[in-house]
This record gives sequence, structure tokens and C-alpha cells, in this order.
Amino acid sequence: MELIDSACRALIDGLDSPALRELAGASANDSVWDLREMVTRALQELGIPRPGTAAAVGFTAHARAGLGVDSLRLSVAPESAPAGSGFQVQVFVNEVEMTAAGAGLGMDPYDLLVPTNRLVAAREPRTIPVARCTCGVYGCGSTDVTIVRDGDLVHWEWSREAPMPHGATFTTLAYDAEMARIAADHSWETPDRTAGRLVLARVDPEDLARHGLQPEWVGPDHRDPDLFQIAFRLDDDYQVFVAIEWHGRSPEELARDLCTRLASPPRQWQATWHAIQPDRDSAPAIAGARWQPARF
Repeated sequence: MELIDSACRALIDGLDSPALRELAGASANDSVWDLREMVTRALQELGIPRPGTAAAVGFTAHARAGLGVDSLRLSVAPESAPAGSGFQVQVFVNEVEMTAAGAGLGMDPYDLLVPTNRLVAAREPRTIPVARCTCGVYGCGSTDVTIVRDGDLVHWEWSREAPMPHGATFTTLAYDAEMARIAADHSWETPDRTAGRLVLARVDPEDLARHGLQPEWVGPDHRDPDLFQIAFRLDDDYQVFVAIEWHGRSPEELARDLCTRLASPPRQWQATWHAIQPDRDSAPAIAGARWQPARF
């Protein structure tokens, strides 16, 4: 099993402790609880943080840390069926595509790369969703990765629907270069996606948060492609929509004009609202005279 194989690889790579040797010599028929207890003792003896704690590196990643041989490549591609109408971030480890091998479909770029790249590695571990069900819904099917920067290496550990039986380790030099490359690559964008990225990058989240507003999504109105809109969640009570007409403007011009509108106090917006809570039938407290109920 994977734990025993990892212990054998760790010994080969130069790690050693009594519990590690015991685990390497264990049998796949041994009790899972006994094997887990060996892992806990081995981690303690080696001074390795337990998975999910300060380093979140995991036993297999530490066993392979000296190698750093994994490669990472990110790509934005059209969604595959049955979702099929948007884009997905594909994750290639050693040129094997991980999102299809995991939950099935990569996350939308707005969930990973826009307005900031959530895959950037830091010293504190972060768990990030990287794949969702092929229906397009994260939670119906899910693959997560815990990312941590450990010296000159970056470690990934999979959780939920793991695409491979062990984590991955990258050199920080190659990892950071790939993060910079994918952040600068907008070649896949359609005009509405360019406008959306610019809007999300330019709005002031702190100012919006003072009014209880948090951006949820941005893009064309499915009922009228000549309208471009941004949707907000207002606390847990309402959705708020602010729309703008394209009028032949470039994505840059459209984003600038929409952000100018959003920089004014919400009471001055021309907006529509929808109550999330069924018992609410009045407009939000921050609504102004030009706010109207949304019609779906």
C-alpha cells in the first residue's frame, strides 16, 4: 500500500528512524490503525509536521522532497461536455492532466487566476480547489490541493478526489516561473472575459465590503448579450446586479466605465436586486431610488 511504499522510498532517499523502518517492513494486511500509528511515530521521530498542520507537506512529499523532479504546467482551455460553455484551468503534472483524472473538470479561471492567482505558493499552507464535477459544479465532485512553500521546494498534497496516489514536489524556481507565465497569458480570453478580468482587478473589495457587498461573478447577461453585468452577494440576504451596455466599446473601455459607476456610493447605482431569503420582499437597506427588483 502507499504508506509502506512511501516508507521504503524515504529510506532509499536517506531518511531513517526506528518507526520508519518498522513501517517499511510492515504488511498491507496489517491493521490500518497500526499503520497510521507507525506513520505518526515516524513523523515525530523525523521532525516532520503532520499533514494538514504547519507544513501540510505530508509523508510522501517529504520522502520525495530531495528529488524535486515533478514538473507543472497550467493551461486554460474550453470546458468539456456536459458543461461545455465556459473555460477551465487544466493542471498538468509531469505532462499528465490532473483535473480530468480527479473530479473531472478544471476550475473556471475566475475561481483560480482572477483577480489574483490562488495557486501562488506561500510558507503557510493553503488548500485550493482545482477540479469540479463535469457538470460544472464544485461540490458535486471536488479535487483540492494543499500548497506549501518549503525552502527551495513547493509541495502539493491532493485531497478529496485525488488524481494520483501521492503528492507532487516542484522546485520553487520552476514553480514561480509557471505562476508568472500563466498570470500573464490572456491569449485564451474572449472580449467579455477580458472585460471581466479588468473589472475584478480594478474594483475596490474593501470599499464594497463596507457596504456588505462581495463580487460573485461578472459576464454577459444571458438574456441580453448586449448587456454586461456584475453580480454581488449582499451579506447572506440578497443578490445585487449592476449592468452596462456594450455600445461598441472595447473591453478596456467597458471595464473602465463600469468601475467608474461602481466607485460611486451604492445608493447612486442603477441596480436590480433579488432576495435570497424567501421571507424578504423589501429592497436592501443600501438601495437607492434607482434600484429595482430583478426579473428572471
